[in-house]
Amino acid sequence: MGLSFPLSCFASDPSVPIEEVSNRINLESILIAIDDFNNRNPFFVAGVTFIWLVVIPLTEEYLQKYKFTSAIDAFRKLRDDPNAQLLDIRDSKTLRYLGSPNLKILNKGVVQVEFREGDEEGFVKMVLEKFAEPANTVVCVMDNFDGNSMKVAELLFKNGFKEAYAIRGGVRGKKGWQEIQESLLPPSVHIYPRKKLKKMSEQLEMNGGVNQQS
Repeated sequence: MGLSFPLSCFASDPSVPIEEVSNRINLESILIAIDDFNNRNPFFVAGVTFIWLVVIPLTEEYLQKYKFTSAIDAFRKLRDDPNAQLLDIRDSKTLRYLGSPNLKILNKGVVQVEFREGDEEGFVKMVLEKFAEPANTVVCVMDNFDGNSMKVAELLFKNGFKEAYAIRGGVRGKKGWQEIQESLLPPSVHIYPRKKLKKMSEQLEMNGGVNQQS
């Protein structure tokens, strides 16, 4: 790399500007310092190189298999990927008040398995019973808010699912399913409280009766 040449040759050559000589000397000093550090710390350099080239890429690839996703992106996955399924982990009381999205438009159903802290093993067992091929399944996890969705996504990925995504905001949270549904989702997958659905159904029946009479 040219380090074997005596530095005095630059000074003795009147055709080389002093500033250029100084820059070359500085560059050579840096290269010498780096080479000296590498020679003194070979194991440290090898370790850093291994982490940079191997560990970090593998970690990024692993983490991207379970992560947060927006409600609209979750819907797109459910719509575009035949292997994508929706898992609702809310408790039965919440589901009685505010049900899961109706995915008939996508020719899919919603799997409902309540998640309880401390019963992770039982939860995973119940979920695995609901899916025939977890290794080929991309699961989107829906909670009431963010809640436990990310924890469940990680748990399911580590127990054999192909990919697992926690829906950010869940059903009722900021930018969750309900907040975006009026502007971004088709009406058939909207979620409303049971009482409101009953009232809407009664109103439709009344309107239908008026139409028939007229």
